Amino acid sequence: MELSLKRETFVTNYPPYSVMQTKHVASIWERRPVNVYVHLPFCPKRCHYCYYRVEEYKGKDPISKYVEHLLKEIELLAERPEIQTCSMQTLYFGGGTPTMLSAEQFVQIVEALERVFPKTQDFQFNVEVRPGAEATQEKLNTLKQLGVHRISLGVQSMNDTILTANGRNHKTETFYKTYDRIRNAGFDWVNCDLMSGMLHETDDTWKYSLELLKECNPENITIYKMEVFFNTKLFSAVRRNPEILISHETEAKHFRGARNFLESNGYFMCNNATFATDHKYIDRHRQNVQYGGDMVGIGLSSHSYFQGNMYQNTSDMKEYQEVVAGGKLPISRSYKLSQKDQITRHVVMSLKNLKVSRSQFVDNFGLDLTQVFPDEVRRLTSEGFAHLDNEHLSIDPEYYDFADDVARLFYPMELHNDMLAHISRKE
Repeated sequence: MELSLKRETFVTNYPPYSVMQTKHVASIWERRPVNVYVHLPFCPKRCHYCYYRVEEYKGKDPISKYVEHLLKEIELLAERPEIQTCSMQTLYFGGGTPTMLSAEQFVQIVEALERVFPKTQDFQFNVEVRPGAEATQEKLNTLKQLGVHRISLGVQSMNDTILTANGRNHKTETFYKTYDRIRNAGFDWVNCDLMSGMLHETDDTWKYSLELLKECNPENITIYKMEVFFNTKLFSAVRRNPEILISHETEAKHFRGARNFLESNGYFMCNNATFATDHKYIDRHRQNVQYGGDMVGIGLSSHSYFQGNMYQNTSDMKEYQEVVAGGKLPISRSYKLSQKDQITRHVVMSLKNLKVSRSQFVDNFGLDLTQVFPDEVRRLTSEGFAHLDNEHLSIDPEYYDFADDVARLFYPMELHNDMLAHISRKE
């Protein structure tokens, strides 16, 4: 077709003004939904493998002072115009051990947040709980009254010898008592965390923990792989004797065995670590963040992803309190993502949810996934690690266990070293 150029009307805008309609006026002032994370860093005792920013509770009362500054940080956030246009889709209290706080302190924090972030209609509230006496019936009842939907209980193992060897400060009996109090409070659902790869774990102890936990019928079971970080007691022990860790092959076998057991007992794998009994029991905080939703982190050392920026609050308690008391947000480092970073992040984080939506990718970035990552998609599909159809790039169920390794294939070459080499095919 021959191109014909004419000097007609000037182009003044795109799209043309004719696309505007009255029905879209209300959307101009819609608040953007964000996911809010609050870090409550106090613990009775640091586990040997714990790399999070926590403060061991030594019998004094540092918690009240921390909450005072946390409330001040929320007030400072409220002054930001960017925050004033946000609503709260999910809220997650993590730690540390959030239930080290009093019932009154929970009320103060939640009320302060609700003054800043109006809740969306599909709002979901999650709180982490440690098996322990500090999770009293009074506190749990208060959390239920505050609108908490999901409790995440850090079990890790149902074997007391393994719990002690790994520095856990609870026994199996404590778990059962705490679990009963949680159920008595009437929360919508409960997640229980297990940890694969713990010291002294055997095939028999791992299977036993799974069987005992399944008898409790939690709606979610999440299995985290124990990792060795330099700032842990475990790191020092492994440097002295690397043989104390079980092998990667044994840990992978344990996860695969757990997956087979749970799937044969009514659970399905809904992301790279969590099993659920029904789709209504999917943690939307985690899902939203992994699909690229904004997250505003509040509190010591908390991470955020907001408006194309990654940033983190200071990890030093004294500095945190001094900066907040001085009327400034306690952000210590940040990184502004390029367009390429945002595209890669979307794919990597989506694959942690086991699939990438092609239509959502087009909506976000204007191109199809296969146009941006042709080589990566071709390799994954040709080697059977993933499948491509009109709707999704989906990890093959056989390789759900290795979702993180598949996701790393999309890292820029300078950041990944062919992580698929670590994926072992099941014979």
